[in-house]
Amino acid sequence: MMKYFFTIIILLMFIGCKKENTQKQEIRYKDYYIPVEGNRIKMKIDHKSTIEELIPRLISNHELYETGKGYWIGYNDLMFSIAVHSDSAIVPLLNFIDTTKCNEAKFAALYTIHLIGINCKIKGRESEEFVNIKAREALFKLLAQNEYLRTDVMRLLIRNPRESDVPKLFDILDSTVTDCWQITSGLLRYNLKERPCAQDIPHELLVMKIKLRNRVDFPEKESFEKIFKEFSKKHSNYVEVENTLYKYDYQMPMIVGVGSNEITLAYLTGVCKSTDYCGISPNFQYTYQNRKINFISALTTKKIWLNWWKTQRDSYKDSLRHSYKRMESKRY
Repeated sequence: MMKYFFTIIILLMFIGCKKENTQKQEIRYKDYYIPVEGNRIKMKIDHKSTIEELIPRLISNHELYETGKGYWIGYNDLMFSIAVHSDSAIVPLLNFIDTTKCNEAKFAALYTIHLIGINCKIKGRESEEFVNIKAREALFKLLAQNEYLRTDVMRLLIRNPRESDVPKLFDILDSTVTDCWQITSGLLRYNLKERPCAQDIPHELLVMKIKLRNRVDFPEKESFEKIFKEFSKKHSNYVEVENTLYKYDYQMPMIVGVGSNEITLAYLTGVCKSTDYCGISPNFQYTYQNRKINFISALTTKKIWLNWWKTQRDSYKDSLRHSYKRMESKRY
């Protein structure tokens, strides 16, 4: 009996040691790469300097590597040197963003937090795994509190949209005074049922068009004002434009070229829902109801989304709140 007793004790000790070893976080200082067009760049990790020494260096070393592709982010060697420290680097990075006066360094710190979030592993062209929940919480803190970084924060979150994001996004929308257009544009990346904006439109409406005097390549503020005026005049039975859009501060982080003087409703509505893995759509939107397309401002869009959220069942909201599942909408 004593023989079996000692055998069991030894086995338990072995299992305990094995469990402790698997839970221990190991920091690697080699074999990190970023993909670039036609090649990859091996990262040179600084394994001697402390986090406190590394982070301030983002002020002078904040440039991203050129990857040649919009879907790959060119994190640099310093970002990796900080990110390999994982959770222990998150709070210092947030504090650095709050205190540094260098805007470029703020962005570099933000991208370093995102790098921690994906565990320093760049997966594919249009997919990544954001596995670090503390890093994601840090991004939401920045999304709520740092308007200057809000566009890039939202772009990083929607690269890997999660169900638990949705209630947090609406909490921020509800608690902020600004229109938070980045969030309402970013919501299009989530597979939300019966969304109140950017709905599908019949083909016979999408082919309706206007003709401008001059060719338009990449529309600017003045171009959109002209486009909206022409559509509301020529197709008033099907198109309505909020007056705000005629004198509007257009924000267009990602815009698709036209290359013509003819503009279709397919193009204009496509711009509104151009949110995807690489970026978010501009700060205007449309709704579609009773065969009429209504182009609206970001502030109106925010109100519509908040009203939609209030009508959703508590059971649906709770199911999202407690789930970390991926929630990617179909491509438009």
